[in-house]
Amino acid sequence: MRVYFGPCGIALGHAGRCIPIAKALRSSGNGVFFSTYGEAVEFVRKASFPVGEAPPIKVFEKVDGEFDFRRTLSAGPKNLYQFALQIGAEISLIERFKPDVVVSDSRLSTVLAARMIRIPSVLLLHQLRIMIPHRRPIKKRYKLRIKSNVERLGLEILGSLWKRSKVIIVPDLPPPYTIAKANVVPSYQYLKKVKLVGPIIPKHPEELPEQAEIKRALGFDDRPLIFAAISGTKAEKLMITKTMAEIFREFPDRYNIVLSRGISDSPCPEIRTNGGRLRIYNWVDDRYAYLKACDLLVTRGGHNTVGESIYYGKPMVVIPTIAHSEHQGIAESVEKMKIGKRIQQYDLNRASLLAAVEEILESGDYSKRILEAQRFAKNYDAIESICRTIRVVASGGSL
Repeated sequence: MRVYFGPCGIALGHAGRCIPIAKALRSSGNGVFFSTYGEAVEFVRKASFPVGEAPPIKVFEKVDGEFDFRRTLSAGPKNLYQFALQIGAEISLIERFKPDVVVSDSRLSTVLAARMIRIPSVLLLHQLRIMIPHRRPIKKRYKLRIKSNVERLGLEILGSLWKRSKVIIVPDLPPPYTIAKANVVPSYQYLKKVKLVGPIIPKHPEELPEQAEIKRALGFDDRPLIFAAISGTKAEKLMITKTMAEIFREFPDRYNIVLSRGISDSPCPEIRTNGGRLRIYNWVDDRYAYLKACDLLVTRGGHNTVGESIYYGKPMVVIPTIAHSEHQGIAESVEKMKIGKRIQQYDLNRASLLAAVEEILESGDYSKRILEAQRFAKNYDAIESICRTIRVVASGGSL
């Protein structure tokens, strides 16, 4: 079987969750090829997969990492042209590789290209409904009604296109532990095609030594370990990690801290400050060792990272990107499930972050809730389920 992956290239999350699926398929003797763009191209190449580069779709950010809706909207005509180029590039790459099945991660161009040349496709997607970004909560009812109606219209328009795939796989948990509750709202047009399979976990906790053993191996003592694993676009990561490094330098000595900037294409030596209590990296190769070793995770609210945190049973502090509707919705879900705290970026400072960390670590409620969520999540093996679905679609079988 030959499998073609087309993950979205904005940030690394989409390619990051396709790679373990591709590794599982390759280990079974299947051929794999990737197509993506942006920062994700080199990320896939470093994972030792052949990759073709597609024309990029550009989104704009402000200095603080906030999604710049106006500039992105103004680039609409150019992005439409780029989208057409993407479809053409995808058709060319697919015809060259000759796959039995195409797997798109949040890329409509890949789905449409596969449909045009009659190759069955599988869609990996958790943002079924695209939310209109806004900086502050909307309080006026009529504005909320307009927003809801426009989002519903967008859902149905996109639904008419997403349904060109054979199946839509959502790497999220069913209720009551759905991570992206606001986004996992399917269109009526493809309701029967949707499969919730749980978060994609490349390495399970039981594959690693016990927490205390990993801490010792990493050179930490028995003080609580905070792991700040930052995701997002490169500009956003550089901005927020600069702020967080300054905050963590002022944290009490009773905590050990690891800050990963999430910059995969820029190697940087380890920086140790505060007597070695704070370690800063551009990238950590085995994030799962740090995830199991830590007592608390700090995250931007990326879908993959929050899913991994639940699977590893780690409570979290979520600092969602300003006006990033997906991150904001996930942060709200985390708070409602009582498995972590949310801090808005404009409220982020030493006092707010320290208060959230202390509340989580000193209260038994968060540990209890996250362990309940972990037990639920362990009923799902997303990689196995997705690989099985890909094989069925490639063979022309019924799901």
